[in-house]
Amino acid sequence: MALWTGGGGLAVQAPDSAARARSATALRALNDSLSAVDAAAGQFQTDLVNASRDLVISRATRLTGRCAGARVAALSLDTLVAPRAPFRRDLATLHTELTRCEANFATDRWYERADSVKAWAPYRLAQLGDAVRRYRIAVRAFMRQTHVK
Repeated sequence: MALWTGGGGLAVQAPDSAARARSATALRALNDSLSAVDAAAGQFQTDLVNASRDLVISRATRLTGRCAGARVAALSLDTLVAPRAPFRRDLATLHTELTRCEANFATDRWYERADSVKAWAPYRLAQLGDAVRRYRIAVRAFMRQTHVK
């Protein structure tokens, strides 16, 4: 891969530094997406006991959208990391939980489903939160070890 530099020359970028940059970008993108999931999950639980069905549906829609975005980011990262990357298992678990999030919080504007989503939300959000925490711990250790910023 060659990059044009403004100094009138051609700079050659080593393939492994390009791959490292793509991986670092994917790691940051997933981290940003997970922050959005955390925020939506926190908002979902705010005054959940008194939340109306309409509010539950609105919050569930926002949460499923954030989970879908994070799932796509996790898939992108999965295509870039080595098969033996130490956080690979945690990434797979995270992907599974994000997929469950999309399914478990899907209300499709059905009022009947809103009550079930509301009742199971604390348990399901705890599972999702655990998967996010385990992934973040594993990926931070990996980033420190490989000096990725």
